[in-house]
Amino acid sequence: ERGACVVQNGATVAASHNVATIFRNGRVRAIDVAGALGVAPEQVVKMLVRNIGEQLAEGDLLAEQRLFFGQRRRRIVSPATGTFIYFSTTSGVAYVAGSATETQVYAHVGGQVVGVFADSVLVEGNAVSISGVAGAGRAVAGRLIVASTPTQIPMDLTGSIVACSFPLDETTARQLPTRGALGVLSSGIVPGAVSRLGWDDVLWPLTRPRFGSPSYDPAPPLTIVLLAVGEDACPAQIWERVASLNGRPVSLLGYEPGSAPELLATLDGPSGGMPPPVTVGGISTARVRNGPGAGRVVRVTGVLPYLVQLPSEVEVFAASIEIDGIGSRPVVASRHLQSLISEP
Repeated sequence: ERGACVVQNGATVAASHNVATIFRNGRVRAIDVAGALGVAPEQVVKMLVRNIGEQLAEGDLLAEQRLFFGQRRRRIVSPATGTFIYFSTTSGVAYVAGSATETQVYAHVGGQVVGVFADSVLVEGNAVSISGVAGAGRAVAGRLIVASTPTQIPMDLTGSIVACSFPLDETTARQLPTRGALGVLSSGIVPGAVSRLGWDDVLWPLTRPRFGSPSYDPAPPLTIVLLAVGEDACPAQIWERVASLNGRPVSLLGYEPGSAPELLATLDGPSGGMPPPVTVGGISTARVRNGPGAGRVVRVTGVLPYLVQLPSEVEVFAASIEIDGIGSRPVVASRHLQSLISEP
């Protein structure tokens, strides 16, 4: 693999700004053609129907053996999309390299680029770091959504990081990635949920090494950072700091070699400020026109501290309404409301 920096020294970047690109070669797959066809390795050459260097799609014919004057055929197909890179006449094994991939590397904090190196980019800025006791998953970035109960978690979490002030339970953990969440920061976790979710190996990968080497378990479906293990609540001062970041762009790092699980948020500079003050003009209740809770009068709890993205990709301010039994929802346009009613 190789990397390429896309920023220069002195540049000002925002949190979640792309600073580099990593180009990774595709996985190489070995296909035992001779073994599958039951022939000697040197006989496979005349059965190959593809040339070295040729592009293949998954399922494309790679080799074919004809028996009984062509009345019966045995076929070997490519197991993946990629390039036919080599065939060994000694072993009868063919090799297909998967397509190369590109991975974007984003700044964890906003600030000024003060160093561009062969393997890293150094960004200097003011930020707060909240460390966890355990974590798993790659570094992700998005808007922080703080919830004190499962019902307060919005249905649409696309591109967001969720902070739970309650111990994370199995049901909530399974719902978060299906709603589009990139990561979760939790004050704790319900006993037994770690093993039932299959997170015991990814959160503590070195507790059960295989044959004396670290285990390499698959990454979880979303990045996880725990501030406490079990249902023991994290210190109140720490959670108050997390809650104060609601709506801000943050980065969440579960686990990477040489790094500890943590939440990072820019305090000032690019993407570090809060949205300008917006009020709901004294409106305290509203009648829902359509969707969940249609026809009901609900409580308007205030303006969300972050911008909501419309289908047009325009970001706008939104009010938050509380619907009993459903939870909180953003209201971004008058089409959601039949009337607005102010309490006396």
